[in-house]
Amino acid sequence: MLTTLGQIGLVQRTYDRRIDALSKEAFIQREAAYFRENIGKVDSGDGLMKDYRLYSFAMKAFGLESEIYAKGLMKKVFDEGILSDKSTANRLDDPKYREIAEAFGFAESGNLNMLFEENVEAVVQRYLTQELELRQGEESEAVRLALYFDRQISKAENWYEVLADPALAEVVRTGLGLPKEFSLANIDRQAAYFEDRLKLEDFKDPVKRKEFIERFGAHWDMQQASAMGGNAVLIANGIAPIQPLAPGSAQIFSIDPSLLADLARYKI
Repeated sequence: MLTTLGQIGLVQRTYDRRIDALSKEAFIQREAAYFRENIGKVDSGDGLMKDYRLYSFAMKAFGLESEIYAKGLMKKVFDEGILSDKSTANRLDDPKYREIAEAFGFAESGNLNMLFEENVEAVVQRYLTQELELRQGEESEAVRLALYFDRQISKAENWYEVLADPALAEVVRTGLGLPKEFSLANIDRQAAYFEDRLKLEDFKDPVKRKEFIERFGAHWDMQQASAMGGNAVLIANGIAPIQPLAPGSAQIFSIDPSLLADLARYKI
């Protein structure tokens, strides 16, 4: 089986083909067509939320599917827009709220944004991206996290925004070799720890972002093997068990040289 690094690389190399295949599925074609045909008729957050198909499509496109029923919050996000620093979208740590408010722009220009085809297609593309990541997550949570990190981390303006996003925070923690318990630490201490070890602006560089994703993949395999134990898990992650030489002997594990090579590339 492929290591996590191998799986991430495979998906990235075939990314465009996978997106194209998704866009041709009957259900997705219907929902995308409905969105294209009707979103220009909506000029407010209330109007969007009254049409569940449009609303759910939009929320999923911006990674806010779990907040579909938080209509009181979303009404504020849409109604207040992004021009005021005190608006709900700007005060929330998660940048996805600002992104959806800015994309639709109801507070600033009614339905004007969604009268431009390129803006509508940008939302459809985000929907396809989200769907691909969700499906990859069914096969490998690490691949889903890596794809999401690659897409979102460059938008974060500070470490508090990263920590407010569970997926981004998990990739950073794993890439730094930190245990899950680190997430229980004081939020200011977590932010300071990340700030001391990484430059957030580096993630705007595709090369440096790729390097960190590779580092994440290598650490993910090691952490999964360590946490789960058992031969099947180890083998799946490129770690082969060596049987004891004699009854009662401690079992020894050997690590696939390719995985060791991956880990050796990074400073732990």
